[in-house]
Order: sequence, then structure tokens, then C-alpha cells
Amino acid sequence: MKIWYGYGSEHSMNLVMIGHFKNTEDSGKTYRLIQQLTNELIDKIDVGSQRDRFDEDVMNLLKETRCYNLSPIELEQFLYDVSTHLDKDKIVITTEESEISAFLKLMIENGAKVEIYSAHDYPETDYGRGK
Repeated sequence: MKIWYGYGSEHSMNLVMIGHFKNTEDSGKTYRLIQQLTNELIDKIDVGSQRDRFDEDVMNLLKETRCYNLSPIELEQFLYDVSTHLDKDKIVITTEESEISAFLKLMIENGAKVEIYSAHDYPETDYGRGK
């Protein structure tokens, strides 16, 4: 019999990020950008592989989408279990993960005022696990 000793986490962050945009055009553009990166990076990167450079396919995608401030390690955040919802002039992201800098950068770069909190601490809000 083998006993495995290791660190585990249930990823119970229950994190909510809300990007408040000045108009629906900016929120829609940013939402579509997040969706495009999520869909196209699935075939281009592997979660957990340490990356310090972009390969040619990824570099071309970032040039095409004009995303110049994301690091190679941040790109895997688009492959995490993240729920993204467009609601008029805001984007609501919920996740159990704590690594969210890629989404934060995209929203700020596109003019959002960003609110971030754990729904564990604010259960009365409209977002988070169980809502």
C-alpha cells in the first residue's frame, strides 16, 4: 500500500470580477476578445506547462487581437474553469481560481472600472457560486 502525501486545494475561491464599462460597445468588444482568446488558445497551449516565451501561433494570435500586455504564463488562465457573462455595459466573471490577472488586464486596458471580491465574504450579492 502506498500513501500519497501532497498538497491539495479545492479551488474554493468563489471569486467574482465585474468590469463596469462606459458603454455596451466597449463591454461587447472586450467580451468577444475574451471569448476569442479562450477558444483559440485551447489548441495552442497546455495548462501547467511552464512557458517563458510565445510560440509563433500564439504570437500571431496576440498580434491579431492586439493583446500586447499578457505574459506567456497568464495565457493559461483563459483555459481555467471560468464563467464569463456579458450584461449590457458590464462583464461578470466568476471562478474558483485566484489567478485572474489576464482578465483584469484586458478589462482595464479596454476602459473598465473593475470590482473584485470573494462571494464567500459577500453572499448577498447577485454573483458567485450558488447564485
